Amino acid sequence: MMVLIFEERLMHMQTYPLIGIAGNHRQDNTEEDRYILSYAPNGFVRGLEKAKAIPVIIPISTPEFAKEFISRVDGLLLAGGQDVSPLLYGEEPHLNLARTYPARDAFEIELIKEAYRQHKPIFAVCRGLQILNVALGGTLYQDIESQYDNISVKHTQKTMPSQPTHTIQIASGSELSRVLGTTTPVNSYHHQAVKQLASNFVPVAWSTDGLIEAFESKSEDQSVVAVQWHPELLIEDSNVMQGLFDNFVERVNRSKQNTK
Repeated sequence: MMVLIFEERLMHMQTYPLIGIAGNHRQDNTEEDRYILSYAPNGFVRGLEKAKAIPVIIPISTPEFAKEFISRVDGLLLAGGQDVSPLLYGEEPHLNLARTYPARDAFEIELIKEAYRQHKPIFAVCRGLQILNVALGGTLYQDIESQYDNISVKHTQKTMPSQPTHTIQIASGSELSRVLGTTTPVNSYHHQAVKQLASNFVPVAWSTDGLIEAFESKSEDQSVVAVQWHPELLIEDSNVMQGLFDNFVERVNRSKQNTK
């Protein structure tokens, strides 16, 4: 009887889409923990679970494995983390560039290219937005406080991460506007930002000082929503921000239906 119940639950779970979260590495310099850890922030796991998807962490690996990883998932989530190396878009490192991780850059770029080849939907957050833009030919401000002349908003907040601190304006008719409307407050933890947007994308949200806060795909063949803030840190207190994960899973399910 217990076996039948387990099998029924397993069959039900298998109807949920499988979402790959591009992971990161961490090494704690403590006596007890000397190992490199593969991980993803739990807010992404929680957001996908609440949206009725099964999250799996894709560990940083060799770029040659990207095709196999993407073939086994229904969608790709790109998370936050280190600065993106400016060498990828032909610039030398600025004095205010923070820590980069070339191995992660290289692997995620291959994941992105494979997601495009296989037409798997993408949801990108913070660094995820930045590496996505660079992977398709865009560039970044390496440090907005010293490189962006019109800055007038604090983009690296000191307030609790669960608290929004500035507003954004969202283009009417965009996929993002279906979830958030045409204006919403967001949290903010970035010192890099989109400079030149890749030609594959269209900007759909801006901070009041004019920085791109979100973009989407121009092509109907590739579903993309990329945001500069951190909705995974807001979902426990905001059903609206949970809507971004719900929307991602909806986009994944639509894509799966269209490929049948």
